[in-house]
Amino acid sequence: MSSIKQAGIVVSLTMILCGVAYPLALTVAGQALFPSQAEGSLIERDGEQIGSKWIAQPFVSEGYFHGRPTAVDQLTGQSGGDNMAESNPDRPKHDPELAGAIETSGSGLDPHISIEHAMSQVDRISDARSMATAEVEGVIQDTADGESYVNVLMMNLALDELN
Repeated sequence: MSSIKQAGIVVSLTMILCGVAYPLALTVAGQALFPSQAEGSLIERDGEQIGSKWIAQPFVSEGYFHGRPTAVDQLTGQSGGDNMAESNPDRPKHDPELAGAIETSGSGLDPHISIEHAMSQVDRISDARSMATAEVEGVIQDTADGESYVNVLMMNLALDELN
């Protein structure tokens, strides 16, 4: 068999293995083992998809928690950050605990904010929704992902369920 023919067979088999078999195996395994995650962790309300647990969405209403600022349009699926370096003299000085309130995430699509950032929004939300601050703080605690972060969409859905 000529070396050109052997090379062609190896290239063809590699293309089939890497371009068809491997992606197909991962898709089947993902759908079988992690069906929700494989579909994008989409969240539905009243039979309508309203978002993904892992992609930030813009919330601007005073009655909702607001996520981190972003340099990209979150609804288009693009990503990108715009943070200034610590050494940049034009960078505004701020409280490190509330950095999430003024700094973008690396991708611009991070759905989480710090618990401190969420707590800084409690008064605004409780006023807008005519709720007790303790109720809004309870939403933060109930939806926290660990000790440091909370998912903005999950908090806002929990707020909607309360009133």
